[in-house]
Amino acid sequence: MARRFSFPSSLLCFAALCFLIAFSPNLLGQDRRTVVEPHFPPVCTRLEANLSAPRGLLTDADERRLDTERIQNAINHCGDGRAVELHGSRDRNVFLAAPFHLQPGVTLLVDANTVLYASRNPRDYDVSPGSCGVVDHNGHGCKPFIVADHAPHSAIMGDGAIDGRGGETLLGQDTSWWDLAHLAKINDTKQNCTRLLIVRESDGFILYRITLRNSPNFHVAVEKTNGFTAWGVKIDTPATARNTDGIDPSGSTDVSILHSYIRTGDDNVAIKAGRAGASSYITVAHNHFYSGHGMSIGSETNGGVNALRVSDLTIDGTDNGIRIKSDPTRGGLVHDVVYEDVCIRNVRNPIILTPKYTLAHGDLLPIYRDITLKDVRVVTPGLVTLAGFDANHKLGLTLDNVFADGLPASAIHVSNADVIVGPRLGNLISPREHGDEQGGENSEDDVNITQSSGSTAGTPISCENRFEDYPANTTAPRSATPAPPVDKTLYVAADGSGDFYSIQQALDTAPADGATLLIGPGIYREIISVTKPNIELRGSDADASKTIIIFNKSAGTSGGTLHSATAEIRGDNFRAENLTFANDWNATHEQVPVGSQALAVLVAADKAAFSNVRFLGNQDTLYAGSRNCSPDGEPCIPTRQYFTHCYVEGNVDFIFGDSKAVFDHCEIHSTPHFEGFITAQSKHYPAEDSAFVFNHCTLTAAPGVANVWLGRPWRPDAKVIFLNTEMGAHILPAGWREWHPGETHSIDTAYYAEYNSTGPGAHAGERDPHTKLLTAAEAAQFQTKTFFDGWNPVAQ
Repeated sequence: MARRFSFPSSLLCFAALCFLIAFSPNLLGQDRRTVVEPHFPPVCTRLEANLSAPRGLLTDADERRLDTERIQNAINHCGDGRAVELHGSRDRNVFLAAPFHLQPGVTLLVDANTVLYASRNPRDYDVSPGSCGVVDHNGHGCKPFIVADHAPHSAIMGDGAIDGRGGETLLGQDTSWWDLAHLAKINDTKQNCTRLLIVRESDGFILYRITLRNSPNFHVAVEKTNGFTAWGVKIDTPATARNTDGIDPSGSTDVSILHSYIRTGDDNVAIKAGRAGASSYITVAHNHFYSGHGMSIGSETNGGVNALRVSDLTIDGTDNGIRIKSDPTRGGLVHDVVYEDVCIRNVRNPIILTPKYTLAHGDLLPIYRDITLKDVRVVTPGLVTLAGFDANHKLGLTLDNVFADGLPASAIHVSNADVIVGPRLGNLISPREHGDEQGGENSEDDVNITQSSGSTAGTPISCENRFEDYPANTTAPRSATPAPPVDKTLYVAADGSGDFYSIQQALDTAPADGATLLIGPGIYREIISVTKPNIELRGSDADASKTIIIFNKSAGTSGGTLHSATAEIRGDNFRAENLTFANDWNATHEQVPVGSQALAVLVAADKAAFSNVRFLGNQDTLYAGSRNCSPDGEPCIPTRQYFTHCYVEGNVDFIFGDSKAVFDHCEIHSTPHFEGFITAQSKHYPAEDSAFVFNHCTLTAAPGVANVWLGRPWRPDAKVIFLNTEMGAHILPAGWREWHPGETHSIDTAYYAEYNSTGPGAHAGERDPHTKLLTAAEAAQFQTKTFFDGWNPVAQ
């Protein structure tokens, strides 16, 4: 007997494709059809496989024996409501094809023990000559492997498999489809990789029992289609294969994704709504998700998403669980969405509703309201984000019997949200906790959490025995497609194309022993804190001005100078390259003597190295300091810091602190102020091992800037050395000055030295008498390798 889903009603069948086409007025907020389990239609043509692939590999000769023509010919001549059957024998069970298209009413039926391989020749997929199988700045250069375009009631069925072979080397190239995707990610460019199946304006399309493997890109994209059913589908692609979404309905209505098993390298299911229009009346039920990016809506929501019901779902081992994602360049209204009876396990972000998926700006605001989570349980810890766009566009959310096991309040982030809890109370969030733990550092203003009237204590749903092992298809031969290696690099992109859009989010995710973050061009307006060792932040573009980390705290607004930093770096063995760190407080506020200190970066880490990095600010731009200096006289822990080919700008004490720091081939740029100071080095006690060394640097200034000192001693025993430095005319002849002339006498104990200074600011013979002019032999002790006591940052 056929299984039914939804409400009973009369059925209309197009041969094997049975579904309700009369809509029930009482069926709200889900697929309006009554969908029943399909069955295989009668066969018009049976094609026999000619190829075999021992150990999943075709011979070089067989790679050119395409079955495309006979498959396409059979489909073209098959009658409405019938199927073209692909059949394999024990010895020959592989079909090989280039792109082909389905016809209205025709089913492609792939038998058990049979697999359809996609061609590895990128020329077969070219939209224009040479456009596919490459990385460029355009994308969209490939035709899909299979397309149903204006082919209503067509289908793909069977217990066999369709294999895109995304990890195998392309013919005539030394790379795979997935390698191209990875390369595009690294270089912040666009991949041109084929998709396995596109269903475009093909109402009543059905996927049934088929296994889809190793797609080079999306597995199934459904566009502008009214009536799409996936039943009993298995999607099986490595977690490390980028952009391999499972099933993505876009601009489509009356969609059902049922009884399916999806493990892949991107969104398991993503409901999209862009230029094609709204996506609505969608049911996702009785499914199991494994690796992937979860049950998603977005990121395109500007067409509107509504009437979505997700039920009886397990999410096990994905990066995200329940997710709504969009941004102001592609946002719209998402409403009337219900997630019910969902179990989530081993998921980093079990619930993430964010209208700021990227840092992009625009006027297409994401608005999420009438979102309900009902009978949802998170059984392992993770991070929960519940966010609206702003106070005027708040998240509207109902939590009915939602539980999270072992989730601390610190893991729950709520902002710009109206949350109703009840009628059954869970433990994810409650009104009495808001304003206490959950209303602290992890919640922002404009959060209103209320309890629905008549609420009672809830009971967590049982997730025991709900999680199933992935039911691999063991009959259809597998290709020898290797999984991409695990890439430990964390990719951050402001446009949402990376693994993260926030640098701090990536830092929070990084392993405790460190990681490399590759950061795409863009403006990242956020505060970052690096506490883990062995962190590397690297801009993907060699132009450091293209990748900017910026914020606008000041000493007056943050509780002190050392609390104002845009980036606070305390983890040892830190490296940064091709980045700009900035604090733009003074862009909107007058610089005054008290409260205007605004750090771009605070560095209190040992073995921290910066290459091709820009530091932008005015007063107190860069703090290069030691750590663990206590007021009771305990010795400071010295820190070694290296800056090479960097740019530092500011006006008052804009390089200060007490670390052992070398500035090698850097430009030190003074911005306008009536009096400027480059350094304010200090020591906590005379024997502290600290000094600033500038070697082969250039001192420059904005037009009209004058009266700049090389430095003044923040405390007694300051130590600064300039070697081989070209100094502009803005540098005062005396070079060095007391901290507060007539009040302090710290310059008497300072060690201020120069060797081979050049340029109009060198002022030979005019320096303050406390200045020491070094000989070549004396200057040698301040060369980098010697100065750093065995640490050679240049060799890293």
